[in-house]
Amino acid sequence: MQKQNAARNAASPSLSAVKQQQHHSQAANTVSSCCGCGTVIGEDSKALQCDKCQSDMWKCIDCLAITPEVYDKLDALPSCGLRWYCDSCDKGLADHGSNAHIDKLVSVVEKLVTKFEAIECKLENKSDLSLVMQLDTRIKHLEDSMQKLDHSLESRLAAVDGNVARYVQDHVKEMEIKQEVCKQTTQVSEDKDIEKRKKNMIIYRVPEVCADNAEDRMDGDMTFVTELFESVFEIKPESQGIEKIFRLGRREDSSTQDSGSIVPRPLLVGLEDVEVKQKIWSNLKNLKAADTRFKGISVAHDMTPNQRAEIKRMVDEAKRDHVNTNADGTENYWFRVVGQGSKMRVMKVKKQN
Repeated sequence: MQKQNAARNAASPSLSAVKQQQHHSQAANTVSSCCGCGTVIGEDSKALQCDKCQSDMWKCIDCLAITPEVYDKLDALPSCGLRWYCDSCDKGLADHGSNAHIDKLVSVVEKLVTKFEAIECKLENKSDLSLVMQLDTRIKHLEDSMQKLDHSLESRLAAVDGNVARYVQDHVKEMEIKQEVCKQTTQVSEDKDIEKRKKNMIIYRVPEVCADNAEDRMDGDMTFVTELFESVFEIKPESQGIEKIFRLGRREDSSTQDSGSIVPRPLLVGLEDVEVKQKIWSNLKNLKAADTRFKGISVAHDMTPNQRAEIKRMVDEAKRDHVNTNADGTENYWFRVVGQGSKMRVMKVKKQN
């Protein structure tokens, strides 16, 4: 593509001849014109000259539908590989190119046909239709077998899931039954223990006789309890019915400690008749007006470990409630559990200064 006034550095051999031709044309008083619209091509015109015939064939940018901006950008390039041919040259190039292209295609097709024939010969020698059919049949058979195996496996897995679910359900039921039986057994054992302790009572802070002989210590405890029952609880000795009496806990060695510093162990007293215990409980108020030797004595029921744990829980809960609702500290109150069984409750009594 030749650009008027823009071919100083182009690769086309005809570019350098543009100005020479225009110079000779002007010298010979000849004028070039656009082959499209007939516009005179001057020195400042924007037009292109045919790059093939190098004749006086020009065409302006208006006929070429090129904007001046595009023309100027092409003109500014140091080298441009674009070419423009007139109609006659362009037709000749097209005819020549199409024939060469067809010949090339024919040559390629012939080569492909040769290769295809060679491949066919190789395939005829290597492939056997019957063998292919056998392989296809075996593949289908394997696919059917795999499908049946999948169905069988799914059925077996479903059966296993059902068995596992039933086993787990039965095991859970068995565990629930065992827990219920264990609970009932524990409750029965607890009830028996409560019934066995029903006629027992524990007396705290009973002075302990410092004697090496166990019988002497027991006789001292029996004398004290008999006098306590008679003078405080108004029960005659012949009606007391004391069945057993013994100290709870390990006895401290009196030889290594001062007798005044030994803390008396709780004294458990078992009665033959529960009515005697009920009479004692109804006369507990008499302890306030008792003789000096019976001052500080306290009496409590003989409770099972579970009952003691429940009482401790109730007392701790009552103390927490007191802290949350009162500004006064718990150290200024006595917290006592009264009642038995489902009727047990915590009674809070303020300490007297």
